[in-house]
Amino acid sequence: WKNVYWQAKADNEVLKRRLWDLKKALEQAQDDKRDIHEAEGREMTWQYQQLQKQTEARRQRLKVKVKSLQEHLATRLWESQQLQETATQALAERDRTIAQPQDRLDAMEQEYKKILHMILPHHHPLSHQGSLDLMLAKMAEASLHWEEVGMTIAMEHKECLQEFSLNPLHI
Repeated sequence: WKNVYWQAKADNEVLKRRLWDLKKALEQAQDDKRDIHEAEGREMTWQYQQLQKQTEARRQRLKVKVKSLQEHLATRLWESQQLQETATQALAERDRTIAQPQDRLDAMEQEYKKILHMILPHHHPLSHQGSLDLMLAKMAEASLHWEEVGMTIAMEHKECLQEFSLNPLHI
């Protein structure tokens, strides 16, 4: 029994030592696990901070881009409004330009009607063709008269220019 006792005591010591080694290994594993968790936590915190910095930088870039686009849009809207106003003014000017000759034509038509009424009374027996011929003859006569008047004025001006030694053809 003594041998068995000493053998059991030796085995007990070996088992105690082994248990103590396992406890130390367990404690070390728990410390390592805690260190790993802390390191992972620090790494995750660092990654989170980096992500926050990137997100903030991107937000700032987007904010600047939005402001730029808003300014660009405002400029384009203003330019569009200016173009629309210019187009409206151009159309109004075109309408006035078109209306002026029409107004002149209407006025000339009224004048011709007055002339025809003055030349021929309403009850005159001549036909429209006769009225037109008569009016053309009167217009030709008036044209000759004004051509003569114009020629006389041109001659007077020519003489005046020559008095000052100026060549009328060069002026």
